[in-house]
Amino acid sequence: MPRLIETGGQVRVYIRRDEPSYRSRGVKVAIGDADHEGRLESALEQVHTLVHLVGGPLPDRGVTVEWLNLDTIQVALRAAVNAEVRRVLFCSPVGADPAATHPYLAAAGRAEEAVRGSGLEHAILRCAPVLGPGSALAMLLERGVPSRRRSAKLNPVAVADVAAALASADTRDTEMRGTWDLGGPVVVTIEDLVARAGVRRGILSRAPGGLADLYARDSVADAEQAAAQFGLRLTPLDEALAGI
Repeated sequence: MPRLIETGGQVRVYIRRDEPSYRSRGVKVAIGDADHEGRLESALEQVHTLVHLVGGPLPDRGVTVEWLNLDTIQVALRAAVNAEVRRVLFCSPVGADPAATHPYLAAAGRAEEAVRGSGLEHAILRCAPVLGPGSALAMLLERGVPSRRRSAKLNPVAVADVAAALASADTRDTEMRGTWDLGGPVVVTIEDLVARAGVRRGILSRAPGGLADLYARDSVADAEQAAAQFGLRLTPLDEALAGI
């Protein structure tokens, strides 16, 4: 959000509960559930760009992965079309595919299809695992990675780089429709990442099984085109790790 504020445009957030810190920064706040189409449509009136950040591999109790990652974007897209929003920005994981065996990757793949089929301008950022406070990857490093899963390769991307790409896509004057991979500058194994992060070794794994399964597979994104498209200077891995 700070990056969007820095661009000079008016920022509005749609959240479940009020957050006074947003209002103190001049952000307009709308309250509602992610699947309340009517409230979301009202919040989107006179909005140029919808940045959809609902989703992830770890749904709250009582919520399915499909609802969190597919149903919410379908509702948001209908509301955006009705409110005459011009552009939608969507973050998706590397490996998103409707045919994927992992439920998160499958739901994200179907969500991408919904974005492309909406008729709206769009930028889909297929992100390698994101490094930032509270991210799924940060949780995995904190709770522990089973030794047998540590050979998977990934190039973690700093959350600041994701924010920079979204801000750049929001301010683009020309029409935008495309999908770009976004990852960090260094490819490492989970084993390497654990060592760099200073996580104690061994079989710790208190991380949710679905999360451990997700990061048991390679998650590498070639960010060359995204960096050129959005004018990014990718954050070094050790700098990104220091921020979590």
